[in-house]
Amino acid sequence: MNFFRFPVQLQLLISTVLGPCLGLEFTGSQGQWARYLRWDASTRSDLSFQFKTDVSTALILYFDDGGFCDFLQLMVVEGKLQLQFGIDCAETTVVSDKRVNDSSWHSATLSRYNLRTVLVLDGVSKSGEVRPQRQYMKIVSDLYLGGVPQDIRISVLTLPTVKDLPLFKGIIRELKYNNKEPILLSSQRVRMDIEGICMENPCENGGTCSVVDGEPLCDCSKTEYVGRFCNEGKMVYILQLDKSKLNVIEMHY
Repeated sequence: MNFFRFPVQLQLLISTVLGPCLGLEFTGSQGQWARYLRWDASTRSDLSFQFKTDVSTALILYFDDGGFCDFLQLMVVEGKLQLQFGIDCAETTVVSDKRVNDSSWHSATLSRYNLRTVLVLDGVSKSGEVRPQRQYMKIVSDLYLGGVPQDIRISVLTLPTVKDLPLFKGIIRELKYNNKEPILLSSQRVRMDIEGICMENPCENGGTCSVVDGEPLCDCSKTEYVGRFCNEGKMVYILQLDKSKLNVIEMHY
């Protein structure tokens, strides 16, 4: 598998052209991370994305206030989503009821409402709230996905342990801040996964499209068709007993 580290200008161009079709594929390899422009979740804002993974414990996203008190960390822990956040040094944790490490697509949304943060997983909401003196979250860092750069100084991380967490493995796509795609600033050891290939589904007759090595792959197993694009009828062999002769007749749908 090839890895790409695109210049910022090229990544901005890709994000502009492809819009929400752009996904990121994380392999879980050491040193991986993707960095997005800061999500302003200080008072009210939503962050949403789709993902799939088969790992039981891994870091999905992280941001903080530069090493003081405020932070937000989303992980997969023992197969479930775990949201942990702090405001003015008051912290809380929210854990999903549903497991997500099943290699299926899941939708997640983080909604910030002052001192309250809501985690929505596949339409099911769970919320956490803290009661500090300050009524808003301070945010300094950009948003990191799948890991954080190892050259970041521990002194500027509110949770220094974030550097030692297991790295995410899987695909994250359609990341949005308030329904708008954020700017991907840089990444390392993360592959661009162009899920837009399947937006105009090339698979016929009910075939399911996925992207493998940058190319569309059609799953025809639940159809009556075969072929690269599920557009070829299956060959059926009919046994015809004609007196003492056994004839095999080839027929196509």
